[in-house]
Amino acid sequence: MKRMSDDICQEILLSKTLKTDSFTSLKLSPNDWIISSSNAISCIYFYNIQQWPLYKKQNNNNIFMNVEKLISSLQILLKHYPLLTGTFKIFDTDNKVSLENDENNGGIVFVSTCVNIPIKELPISIDQYTNTKKIPESLQLINSFTANVPFHVRHTRFSCGSVALGISLNHQVADAHSYFQLIDDWRQIYQNSNYQSNVCHQRSLLQPTLAEIQQLKNSNPNFNNRKSLSFKHEELSSLPMLPKETIIKIFRFSNDELQRMKSDAVIHLSSDIDYLSTFEVLTAHLYRHVMFARHHSTSSIQTKLYISTNIRPRLIQPSIPNTYFGNAIMLSYSEMMMRDLLNLNSLSLIASQVHKSIEENTSNDIRTTLAWISCQDDKMKITPTWNLDTTDFTISAWNKMGMYAKSEFEIDVPACRIILPQNTNFNGAATLFSTEDNDGSIDVFLGLEVNEMNQLEKNLDFRKYR
Repeated sequence: MKRMSDDICQEILLSKTLKTDSFTSLKLSPNDWIISSSNAISCIYFYNIQQWPLYKKQNNNNIFMNVEKLISSLQILLKHYPLLTGTFKIFDTDNKVSLENDENNGGIVFVSTCVNIPIKELPISIDQYTNTKKIPESLQLINSFTANVPFHVRHTRFSCGSVALGISLNHQVADAHSYFQLIDDWRQIYQNSNYQSNVCHQRSLLQPTLAEIQQLKNSNPNFNNRKSLSFKHEELSSLPMLPKETIIKIFRFSNDELQRMKSDAVIHLSSDIDYLSTFEVLTAHLYRHVMFARHHSTSSIQTKLYISTNIRPRLIQPSIPNTYFGNAIMLSYSEMMMRDLLNLNSLSLIASQVHKSIEENTSNDIRTTLAWISCQDDKMKITPTWNLDTTDFTISAWNKMGMYAKSEFEIDVPACRIILPQNTNFNGAATLFSTEDNDGSIDVFLGLEVNEMNQLEKNLDFRKYR
């Protein structure tokens, strides 16, 4: 049988780097320093031209998601986000990081391509419960990532006139909240060039002063015990472990399914918990079933859960505006014995522990962690304490960030589908997406070792609420 990839012919039409002269430098914050510049936040947005109100009125498909207009709106966006012109520089002996103007690097790289297939030939639709089909890697829908370029855009026009936008932001620059804020501001400028963003670039908000660091050291006996982070000391070299063969699958949990799951969880709610969110219940459900799939049974080992938590609404003195652009996430942390996690026949008890771990991520604890990071003598050696290949699990929620609702470049044409790039790879981790219907359903992008994923799908309890 002939593969679709055999027929794909893709041509680069334009490649351009956009910069601004108004940027000089910006010192990043402790939360930025500990993220590698080799990591990116990337999504591919698909736009179906047939949803465009002017589809049958225009003879020129190039007007839809127009390249020249996208580039000019990006140039205006740089006035609001001039740091995207910069490139990373290490300063001080403890490896702090800043963004600096560099004539030869940095900026926004915009690439325009065309491909000889219509969008309908791509497996971007999803059935009711799961999706395992992949877009051929021979179809490049996102730019090759380079650490010295903070922001990448790749525009691909299909033969039918539809468009894919592959958008990558260097994770050391900002988190997922900021990524979707940036895209929202861009699409607003595309529609109205006079639009004014209220973005906040004040990284010093997350930089404790020397006096604050000393005060936090004196008042917190557990200052050096950061459960989710550790300083990696030099270790004796050991034989490298063979990488596991992993797979990412998309599981769609309908709103009805999630409500049934939540109803089950709140039936046996303990007296010290007055509310469980859908996120907390789904996290507990995923965490438990991933560990079942890993054949841990009733093992007497410890398992840890790490939850990416937005600290913008949590910090006080100083408070952090919702439009703060940078890395304002911190890992909420929970630990328990594996046998307890797997033996607990109550979703509410696990979800309650998830709830408590997020609540414990207080403003004081966040400021203490920022101060602890500042005190370490090599920021590059700070790493999460997780072991995601075996006993631990981490989850991030992007589903409340306006992924689809704030994706309209052309009026009334939101993205018909948003996915992770084809080469995305992770293990023991999940990212939650909203869906194109914006009906409360959630797409779970889950990465596991291949055999573990098979075990997960064989477990009928995993989807028992549908």
